[in-house]
Amino acid sequence: MHSPISRFLMKTRIYRRRHKSMIYVSIGLLIIIYFIFQHIQFIHDSENNDNPVINVPTDQGSFNPFKALANSVSAIFPNKKTVPYKHTEAHNEISQVPKLERFRPGKQEIKPGKLETKPGKQEIKPGNLEIKPEKLEIEEDPIKPDYKDVKEEKEKEDEDEDVEVVKEVKETDTPKAVIKPIEKGNDDSKAKVADVEETKVKPTEKATKDSQLITDGSKYDKKRKRLAYQFYEQIFQVLDRGEPLIPELRLYPSKERIYHARYDSLEKDDLVFSESYLSKFLQLTPLELESMTEKHKYVIDNLPEKAPPGLYKGNGIVYVGGGKFNWLTLLSIKSLRAMGSKVAIEVLIPHIDEFEPHLCKKVFPDLGAKCIYLPNELNSGEAHKDNSIYDNFEFKGYQYKALAILLSSFENVLLLDSDNIPVHRPDKLFTKNPFLDKGFIVWPDFWKRATSPHYYKIAGLSLSTLELLPRYNEVKGLYETANDIQVENLDNVPLHLRKGSISDPTSESGQLMISKKTHTKALLMALYYNLYGPSHFYPLFSQGSDGEGDKETFLAATIACGKPYYQVSKFLNAFGHFSIRGEFEGTGMGQYDPVEDFEYNKNRNKDGVNVKDREPQIFFVHANFPKLNPWQLKVTGKNMNEKAERIRLYGTGMKKRTGYDFETVQWTNMFELLCDMKIELEIYKDVDRAMLCREITAHLKFLHLTADTLE
Repeated sequence: MHSPISRFLMKTRIYRRRHKSMIYVSIGLLIIIYFIFQHIQFIHDSENNDNPVINVPTDQGSFNPFKALANSVSAIFPNKKTVPYKHTEAHNEISQVPKLERFRPGKQEIKPGKLETKPGKQEIKPGNLEIKPEKLEIEEDPIKPDYKDVKEEKEKEDEDEDVEVVKEVKETDTPKAVIKPIEKGNDDSKAKVADVEETKVKPTEKATKDSQLITDGSKYDKKRKRLAYQFYEQIFQVLDRGEPLIPELRLYPSKERIYHARYDSLEKDDLVFSESYLSKFLQLTPLELESMTEKHKYVIDNLPEKAPPGLYKGNGIVYVGGGKFNWLTLLSIKSLRAMGSKVAIEVLIPHIDEFEPHLCKKVFPDLGAKCIYLPNELNSGEAHKDNSIYDNFEFKGYQYKALAILLSSFENVLLLDSDNIPVHRPDKLFTKNPFLDKGFIVWPDFWKRATSPHYYKIAGLSLSTLELLPRYNEVKGLYETANDIQVENLDNVPLHLRKGSISDPTSESGQLMISKKTHTKALLMALYYNLYGPSHFYPLFSQGSDGEGDKETFLAATIACGKPYYQVSKFLNAFGHFSIRGEFEGTGMGQYDPVEDFEYNKNRNKDGVNVKDREPQIFFVHANFPKLNPWQLKVTGKNMNEKAERIRLYGTGMKKRTGYDFETVQWTNMFELLCDMKIELEIYKDVDRAMLCREITAHLKFLHLTADTLE
């Protein structure tokens, strides 16, 4: 007979044998239930902390255990692999894509010939001209705006956390400037400018929260913009109150104009551009002259001498891009980086419909460049109001150059047209004379100056009747004393040879250098001249002669403000080729190195001869006609002669002038950008890329085959 203990052990063994599977199932269910409720609590905590941790963001609100249980089961037994969900920068940009209904139409264009006056402004009435500048209401002293609040906020932040706006291009990242055979690019070159998904943005002229898609988010940029918004608004208050109240200046006594007045110091012409001669063209009544003078005086008296501290810093190159100019700007930047230039670059994009996301977010940054969007630089999304001061202006055309300089983050600026390509590294120009001493450099143009004598009266500049300026000799490339001119009869004295005037020849603004540390007021006056340029100041500066536009405004503003400047003495070079008929066809301009020009002139002897130094070398190629657009050149046939044979646009002397085969280098850069890296650009969206690359390849082959024809 079994003992009680033996019987208990026997029953236990039987029970375990019979119910072993049930025990395993029970233990498994307990473990599963435990983990389910642990997961439910974790999800609840995550939802309350607004920190999604699974690939499907959960709804905010009260805790639902059944929904959480379902999510838990699906997480434990998923149908497919998932990855953690989190808000990245890319997600933030995509989430800010503007909705169509949130955009408002831009400012309507003002029809020519219609004079609109703003409330509070006086109209000119014959015999009763009383125009008094109105005092700005926003500040007691517009020259010294109050930046106290901004500065106090700025001082609270750690200056060591500043982030550079534009990254520096490392030496190892810089492509070498070599001419290489045409070959298919490797994977590295393609990966350098990778394709990214473009975000479509509806056109608008307002700076709203939606336009934050293209706003730089660095701490330095945000601190700088807090200064900039207040400074720019006060500047435009002054410029708005300085608007001329008279109709557009279009009154000429006849159809006669000053056409093709090429500057030639060797030409003995009976026609002298004297005060009496230049007074024969654009006409102003005494009332109009008085009105313009009052407004000009108000503006120059109320603009500040300097920008607020911290608004600008460093050296940089600035372009005006957008639309068709994006490609030309890209080609110029590629050339700079290929030469090893490390200067920071900013590109002004005037309108949202000209902003190309892939170009501005990927391509330009990879080349050490940055897009700046004009409305964002003037208005913050939160501060924008329907009655913004900027609504009183219509920005277009030549006005963008002065705006690009003003809105850039650099203190020292080299402004380049998008079709202007430096042929040597411009880095040294910022650190040597004449820029260090003068703070402003301009380059000469082909033409005589035709500025109206009325401008000098409007600007309050008195012209001497006894003293003369040095006369420009474009052959020698220097300014020399004009001993052969007698001042007794002013009809025989060129107006722009008299002391106090803007000297001959005219300026070419395809490139200019300016320091905002010393020339802020001059820059703002140039902006004033350009804002009201088409209607008033362009006619005053050019009187219908060649090259009417912004090019005279910068030097005129500098002289009106009494600031120093340096005009390169070496006369510009005309690039081009000869047709089959033997006619010269110009295609561009060459401007010279200002540093070498300065040194060369400094070492001239008393006879104006320099036997020590070589002459300055060409530094910039302004490829303005035709533009270096490979497809447009093919369509128009500009790179062909009358026999449909390919030609070198700049002739056979470019290697001698620039030091290398400039044209082959540019077409090589075209191939790398468009065919090797396959960069997508709006200008080529309707062009078959294979056909475009075949055209570039064919022209490159021609350039290689004709390399032995170069001088």
